Amino acid sequence: MDGECQLHKDIKNKSDVRTYGNMPIKLGQVEFINCLPINLPIELNKVDIDAEIISDVPSKLNEMILRGEIDIAPVSSFAYIENKDKLAPIANLCISSNGPADSVLLFSRFPIEELDGAKIALSPASSTSNKLLQIIFKDFIKIIVRFEIASVEAFHEMPLQNNKYAACLLIGDQALLEYSKMPRNIFIYDLGSLWKKYTNLPMVFGIWVARKEIIQNYPEEIEKVSKGLNVAKQVGLNNLFDSVIRKAQERVLISKEFYTDYFKHLSYELTSECKNGLKYFDELCSAKSLTQV
Repeated sequence: MDGECQLHKDIKNKSDVRTYGNMPIKLGQVEFINCLPINLPIELNKVDIDAEIISDVPSKLNEMILRGEIDIAPVSSFAYIENKDKLAPIANLCISSNGPADSVLLFSRFPIEELDGAKIALSPASSTSNKLLQIIFKDFIKIIVRFEIASVEAFHEMPLQNNKYAACLLIGDQALLEYSKMPRNIFIYDLGSLWKKYTNLPMVFGIWVARKEIIQNYPEEIEKVSKGLNVAKQVGLNNLFDSVIRKAQERVLISKEFYTDYFKHLSYELTSECKNGLKYFDELCSAKSLTQV
């Protein structure tokens, strides 16, 4: 009897997600602090999103949406650039910075201009940040370094601890966690600030997209989810902003003042200026072959 009740409960839970053509819309979410203004209102049921939520790091969401396992996701900009034939932006949403991004950071034993010939650990979590760092060294600073994507296991600890790398790229919550351990004798470079310095453009790190097949087959449903995501953004950056900061502090304890500035540095709207920055990033990725790692 208990098993039968549980079965009915499972059926009810599944029916809570509206289905389209016998298929629920599957929405990917990045479980990073920088996505809290959109994610938290959805998690707290302050915004109605008719979709099955699937959370992971950007690199995994990139793979899942390209395999057709999810329908909508904030993917890395580089993944979108490489797959414009399959993916289309929705909701006019992105994650960008017009200056410091605060959670896309290069930690280095040496000043950046002294890294010629050094080995640098790239993040296993984001293709965009990895490509951006390659562009910064190749096109802007113009020094030759060696890149290696460190294993996920290596990133459980600070990769600089084992002396294998002269510098390492950290993103998201791990970057914030390492930053929170200051002060110490290490050089820290913000990739958003470096991009702004050399291009005078905002850097788009991620963009909300949907599979073109889903947009074509379920346009009304995609529009509803898009509107819900925009409502979530407004709620998260306004009514729930204090809750967003508290949630961020639960994950990585840094001051309220830091997080207030952190979210001010980020923009979630894909403006015309952001589109120009994304276009230039696309050109730099396409014009010259970057190191394959």
